[in-house]
Amino acid sequence: MDKKVYLVSGGSSGIGLQILRDITDQGNIAISLSRNKEKVERALKQFPDLEGRADFILGDISNTTDAEKILNYLESRYGSLNGLVNNAGVLTKGTIETVSTDDWKFTLDVNLTGPYILTKALLPLLKNAGGASIVNISSVAGLKPGTGIAYSVSKAGLDMLTRFLAGDLGPYNIRVNSVNPGLVRTNIHLDNKIFDDRDSYEKMLGKASPRYPLGRIGEADDISSMVLFLLSEQASWITGSIIPVDGGVMVENDLIPPKQPTSS
Repeated sequence: MDKKVYLVSGGSSGIGLQILRDITDQGNIAISLSRNKEKVERALKQFPDLEGRADFILGDISNTTDAEKILNYLESRYGSLNGLVNNAGVLTKGTIETVSTDDWKFTLDVNLTGPYILTKALLPLLKNAGGASIVNISSVAGLKPGTGIAYSVSKAGLDMLTRFLAGDLGPYNIRVNSVNPGLVRTNIHLDNKIFDDRDSYEKMLGKASPRYPLGRIGEADDISSMVLFLLSEQASWITGSIIPVDGGVMVENDLIPPKQPTSS
């Protein structure tokens, strides 16, 4: 069986890196696209087995020139693209009174305009795949306002982009879905300076856990397993779906009396 080719934006850290690893573990070709060379070096230091198994390329998804270069690279090296995971994103917090216009624009450029630009650029390869899958990594903050106005709006916009593209690209047999994680343990909060140190980050995770009916914060592989399902032929009749993978936080109800967890 021929190997399938998948591009993961933001594949050098967090959820994207887990998706990249899982794709290679399945014997398929995984390409990471990211802006940050240091994150690539960090990923290869953490997982040296990825050297030679995954292809790490640099580029800015919000830059149309970079997107065209990525298309040319994929065409010349691989000749096909079976799936695209729009995972790259930035995390910002703050209200309309505290978020600067520059931070607003930057957040929407990366989280919303970036997936639009990259998807548009790679359409020729996706259309020629004979059945491709696009998975957008959104957030529960796109379904219910979170702590950052720019982040929440960018993810709500990404969900609408998912719905629109599902109808727009369905005739080409291209499926488009969103995965909306709850709070997942990754480096994104620290990389984006939301927390100054790991201790304060871990304290936040501890305080947040009781809000999740399943009693724990998410891990990157919780999200990756859903993404790989949506990329696969097992999901061949699923498109336009907005899928929370969130430990139940979207249905959390503090009016329900607390229960003692059962032992496993």
